[in-house]
Amino acid sequence: MDGLADGDDRTGVLERLALDLAWTWDAGVQALFQRLDPTAWRASGGNPAAMLRAMGPERVAELARRQPGLSLALATRDPGLPGRESWGAELGGGVAYFSMEYALTDHLPIFSGGLGVLAADHLKAASQLGLPLTAVGLLYRTAFARQRIGAEGEQVSDFPQNSVREMPIEPVRAQGQQVEVSIPVGDEECHIRLWRAWIGRLQLILLDTNVAANPEAVRGITDSLYVPDPEARLKQEMVLGIGGVRALRAMGLSPSVFHLNEGHSFLAPFEVIRQRVAGGEPAAEAREAVRRATVFTTHTPVAAGSDYFAPELVRRLLGSYLAGGGIPVPGFLAEGRAYGVRTGDVCTTYVALHSAAKSVGVSKLHGAVSRRLWANAWPEDVRKVPIGSVTNGVHLPTWVAPDIASLLARFLGPDWHALEVDDPRWNRVAEIPDRELWEVRNRLRRRLLDTATATSGENSLFRPDVLTIGFSRRFAEYKRAGLILRDLDRLTTIMGRPGREVQIVFAGKAHPADGAGKELVQKVATFARDEPRAVFIENYNLGSAAVLVQGADVWLNTPRRLLEASGTSGMKAGANGGLNLSISDGWWDEGRRTDCGWTIDSAVDVDHPDADDEAEAESLYRLLEERVAPLFYERDPDGLPSGWLAMVRASIRHVASGFSARRMVLDYYRECYLPAARRRPRSAEPELLAAAGRREGVATGSGRSQRTASGGSVSTAE
Repeated sequence: MDGLADGDDRTGVLERLALDLAWTWDAGVQALFQRLDPTAWRASGGNPAAMLRAMGPERVAELARRQPGLSLALATRDPGLPGRESWGAELGGGVAYFSMEYALTDHLPIFSGGLGVLAADHLKAASQLGLPLTAVGLLYRTAFARQRIGAEGEQVSDFPQNSVREMPIEPVRAQGQQVEVSIPVGDEECHIRLWRAWIGRLQLILLDTNVAANPEAVRGITDSLYVPDPEARLKQEMVLGIGGVRALRAMGLSPSVFHLNEGHSFLAPFEVIRQRVAGGEPAAEAREAVRRATVFTTHTPVAAGSDYFAPELVRRLLGSYLAGGGIPVPGFLAEGRAYGVRTGDVCTTYVALHSAAKSVGVSKLHGAVSRRLWANAWPEDVRKVPIGSVTNGVHLPTWVAPDIASLLARFLGPDWHALEVDDPRWNRVAEIPDRELWEVRNRLRRRLLDTATATSGENSLFRPDVLTIGFSRRFAEYKRAGLILRDLDRLTTIMGRPGREVQIVFAGKAHPADGAGKELVQKVATFARDEPRAVFIENYNLGSAAVLVQGADVWLNTPRRLLEASGTSGMKAGANGGLNLSISDGWWDEGRRTDCGWTIDSAVDVDHPDADDEAEAESLYRLLEERVAPLFYERDPDGLPSGWLAMVRASIRHVASGFSARRMVLDYYRECYLPAARRRPRSAEPELLAAAGRREGVATGSGRSQRTASGGSVSTAE
């Protein structure tokens, strides 16, 4: 760990455990650090890396000497242990995964929302599977907006500065120096410093332009996530795509597959093409070889969700770079437009679609929407558009409450989260006794209410035995946080009906630049302030998200149909025994079942995209009145809601088995990564890279990343 002196082996073990973000889902490691020094643990907010750095090397060494079994704790992470999964030997150089954000922990605030959560769950599952994957992202020096709710219910956004010292990351070092790469940004050279986060058996490389050698404007490229200025955004995406590929190569890594998670990394394939051309391969052959090796995931269900850059901006920042790689600028501009269109801005999604042999949406319905949305990228009929789907999933060890996980471990076995979808052991969920399951669900609801009422004031009518609805997500207009508020008189009647009361916990943020979203926040927060059976939890983060999805009895999801690409919060709730109450969109369109939730009526389909808010609100109210609340309060002779608990068991069994990140990553492996690795001709690649390195003065080789005894890392070439 950078900043900590080398100590004995136990100190090194502690440092390695602190830097391994497997602690985000491993309660045993968290308990170890809490026992080490409870006061320091609380002061760090549960961040082992910040805790050790604040304590200093002498105190860490002293405490480490008192801890037996540390080496055993580390040894359990050895990939060579019997029983450890190890997928992907056929992938050769492995997978390079690019994403603009990763929501691994609140202590590494380099994310905004759902895209980051999905990317983090992908990495966690890939790590547990032993998949040879290396991730690339950006290290932001300013956290994405933190939220406060003002006196009038308005959203106030703060942008705190990130402290590298408090983050669970380390510098990537070689020969004692932090590794840097550089890229051209227009006429300027941009130096990029490399940092690393460990997630079990894989690493996330973070790129940082806050380097003294850079001019001030260049230094700030990676300052903030999702900057609105197009020029600043394009520069960020140049660092992610071009700089990311160069970072991998500087570390001696030569991936066989490149996975672009959204269009922000659309330039990564072009840097690989440029390297192959620099090694002497003809440009057309290089382009086809890289296309065969590239996988693209689109997350947006609307064209406006992509990034667009003016042709003159692309020429100014990228023109000489592209030309030097044998990529004519006019041809590149054409890649970013609909087929046959010769003018207009460059769309990153079009470029990524044209650069990948395999493109997917994030649910079956989203795949169908994407084939229609992006059909004009090709001259073929819409039915032949080559966009498939891999439905998202959630990392069960992270999101399933320890209480539920304990039940599943007892009835299904300790490896319950690694069971295949069709494993008959999932049927044992039905054996969990009603009373035991009800006690667990009551504890989780009580925990949620403790969190909610801490911000609700003294007049709250919240009670731990009342049906509790959860709604938390980004407050974008299409997600319709206000749909349930459409008829306030009817809603308050439903919430206050004696013997069938309903309470609601809201949470979520609007993008600071989204005026309509901020109006929604104000509307919902004001309602929650005035209604004693509703609460708005401000500054929605990963910690409050876990409490919400684990404790809510019902998970409400009301997007305009066809506009929720997938959504994963309902998966998290469902795996914990929460019942979904949702529009048939995203994952719920394929995952909905009458025995584990309810579907709000909607007449929207791909041919009739206009939503009828009034009719859909009516369906929502009717379900709450006639189906949801009555079932929750219906008791058997033992005083238990047996009908409700039957649905809870069905939800856990169905969602946890079919919508896990493990299943998602294995789908990517089987349907995307393996075919890409097999398509790509690799026989001449080492020679091409070596030739490129000789021409560019860059060291190449089959390097590997190693952890030092003190937890730091070095790059070595062999």
